[in-house]
Amino acid sequence: MKNSENKLSSLMQGAMLLSIASLISKVLSAFYRVPFQNLVGNVGFYIYQQVYPIYGIGMTLALTGLPIFISRVIAEQDSQMNKKALLRQILITLSCFGFIIFMALQISAFQIARLMGDPNLVGIIKAVSWMFLFMPFLASFRGYFQAILFMKPTAYSQVIEQLMRVSVILLAAYIGFINHLSPYTVGKYAMLAVPIAEAFSLAILLMYYRKNIGKLPKIKQMAYPNLTKQLLLEGGTLCLLASIMVLLQLVDSFTVRKGLVLSGLSVIDSQVSKGIYDRGQTLVQLGLVFATSFSTAILPSLSQAYKKKAYDSFNGIANEMMRVSIFLTVAITAGMISLMPMINQLLFNSQTESHTLSVYCFSILITTIITIYSSILQSVDQFKIAAFSIMAGLLLKLIITEFLTAKIGIMGASISTIISLLFVLILELYFSKFKLKMNNKLSFTIKLMLNAMIMVIMEFWLSNIVIKHIPFNNFRLKALIGLLILIPIGALSFIFVAKKINILSDEEWKSVPIINKFINR
Repeated sequence: MKNSENKLSSLMQGAMLLSIASLISKVLSAFYRVPFQNLVGNVGFYIYQQVYPIYGIGMTLALTGLPIFISRVIAEQDSQMNKKALLRQILITLSCFGFIIFMALQISAFQIARLMGDPNLVGIIKAVSWMFLFMPFLASFRGYFQAILFMKPTAYSQVIEQLMRVSVILLAAYIGFINHLSPYTVGKYAMLAVPIAEAFSLAILLMYYRKNIGKLPKIKQMAYPNLTKQLLLEGGTLCLLASIMVLLQLVDSFTVRKGLVLSGLSVIDSQVSKGIYDRGQTLVQLGLVFATSFSTAILPSLSQAYKKKAYDSFNGIANEMMRVSIFLTVAITAGMISLMPMINQLLFNSQTESHTLSVYCFSILITTIITIYSSILQSVDQFKIAAFSIMAGLLLKLIITEFLTAKIGIMGASISTIISLLFVLILELYFSKFKLKMNNKLSFTIKLMLNAMIMVIMEFWLSNIVIKHIPFNNFRLKALIGLLILIPIGALSFIFVAKKINILSDEEWKSVPIINKFINR
């Protein structure tokens, strides 16, 4: 029992380290957009956002999707020699994939730009394609380190990568601003920041590689056709899962603006409305930090437990991680919804469409459940169900988004996202042979909903009082001060009520670092 608790504690510590690194990266990714947009204007920002989903998909391959899969297959090997041998084979296979993607983007850049509705995007698409040459090394090394439960290389390389990317992007925007360069030229230089940042990230990983891995043995651990099949099917499913919000954003790029025009908006007004709606993607990515980190940390151990037929350990880890992750993301979702006007004001200097962004934020909770449950399905070799469900959800999103947006405006885009995600979750739960037995499921759900309602009502009430008593005329400054006051109050009240009504068990509280220390006090 003690070993199980120590293992879970170690897993949570690793997940927490990745959460902190992801949070730093997401904060950087969210906040650089404010000065970037101020420098390049609405047109420059719109150009950047058009190609951004390609970057998002590439980042998923290098940071989350493929590393999670790689960590699983390497963790299943029974010796260090075999782990290193398989790493070498994965590197070779992924290098071929990366080169094929790079060449495909280079050759078909014009066709892709035309499908996006703007042939001038060719140079920007070619610029971002270079990242796929670095992807095989980043994904393979991160996956290996996560397999041996060593999270520091992934965390540090991720932060360095984002720091360099944001720095180069803002430098490109500043140079473009003072020299009056074309927005497309600035966009091209901004996307070149991606391969530059990945080169720095790879340098960090290579430092750990020399210390902890060394020479890779030339042993054929797995037949290349089988390895390729697994990478495409299981690894591809994880990439679908990890990039589900980016893929939904990609669907939005082809449907939302058309729907807004059909609703009666002009071309310019539709661009403005779509730009405001795109703010939600940044907020959701911030909220999904815990879900991504937890799924990254638990998959190797779940796979090992299932392979060894240690079903009690498997169910215990899966059950606790699901409850803890839902608990945390409900708190985040409720907090964002209750404070959305202030968040919108602080980040984007307006409160426009705060209700639309609030609805969009429900996707944080649904995507968290999908992410954790899909990780569990992966560990019991039910990856096809996850892949089918995600593809079906994307197809539904493609079908309904333009229609809903044309009928009810930009709110229709948010609603279509929530409907599509719910559809994915329902399909996974219905078709899965594995049924997760959560302890006291009904009681847990009712208590959690009650706690969330208490926090939302309290934050709504306090926000009106706090804003009235902040003695500044600058709305953005007032929002900042208001959030600095209300976020800690909301978090503490949520934890206090949760403890009083016993939402989590003592063992589950012990598995949450940092929060647990305050509870013990």
